[in-house]
Amino acid sequence: MSRDIGVIEILNLLGKLEDEGAISSRKRFIENYIKILDSLDLVTSDINRIVEAHQNAEEKTLFVRAYGDLVNRLAELSGMKVEYIKYSNRDKISGIWYAGENFELKVAAIIPTDHEEAKWISRSALLVLPEAIDFGRPFVTVEKLTEFFRLVSHINLPISTLAQVLRVDDNYDLRLIPVMELIVLAFKKQLKSKVNNISMNIEWSQKELEQLFETLKLPTLYFMKILLSGKKTAYEIYEELNSMLENDAHEKVKSPMAVGAIMGALSKHYRGLKEPLVERKGKHYIINEKYKDMIASAITSIQS
Repeated sequence: MSRDIGVIEILNLLGKLEDEGAISSRKRFIENYIKILDSLDLVTSDINRIVEAHQNAEEKTLFVRAYGDLVNRLAELSGMKVEYIKYSNRDKISGIWYAGENFELKVAAIIPTDHEEAKWISRSALLVLPEAIDFGRPFVTVEKLTEFFRLVSHINLPISTLAQVLRVDDNYDLRLIPVMELIVLAFKKQLKSKVNNISMNIEWSQKELEQLFETLKLPTLYFMKILLSGKKTAYEIYEELNSMLENDAHEKVKSPMAVGAIMGALSKHYRGLKEPLVERKGKHYIINEKYKDMIASAITSIQS
């Protein structure tokens, strides 16, 4: 793309950014300019120009809106799917970023002029700022966000995993996943014997499940088989499990409390690096529906 006519010149030609109508000025700006920017450096260069122009502009709305759209482009170049949200939305967010099946992040990219602006922005949104300003809530600067996306492009881990560090909620289980996977990636030789046959992908493959199930003791294997029929309490599992073990002339478990120990033993096989195969909700143990058919197939394969 020729840089003789840059982002400021384009915006001056447009005069304003509005998103109403089939061929709105925003749509033309995104499709004919932003989507052509094919590198993080090009986008950040334009962001810097926007921020500088914003400082001297009497009418700042044009540049604030362009800033939000350019920040969205950073996420797109990292591999995320981005929904450009209408400028006039109530939550004051500029986009929603998606990665994989389970990651969704509301983003409010703003060029603040005072500390009051953040009050009107949804608390569930991550602030993306041109420079560090403490609003008493989670934020990231464009500089650090770009460095993060650039680093992600060189690491053999999916963006859906690494993006969890950007979450603004209190689910530290999900925030810890990328940290744990990076540790494994960095020290995989030392950890090889402890995480054998477990890939860096949080999702299970059929082959991985079959390899895992081949290592399970009979009570754990039957524990999984029992849950294929639906959610169960510890006592229900205990009764069915002992009946199955008795038929195989195997030592029975001593009490319903053993069910919790079986689940703990199962999770140790993949050490928190993969999605859980079984969850406990209240008094019930529930198999992860996502893997139900794969688990059934793996058990059948082992027992055949």
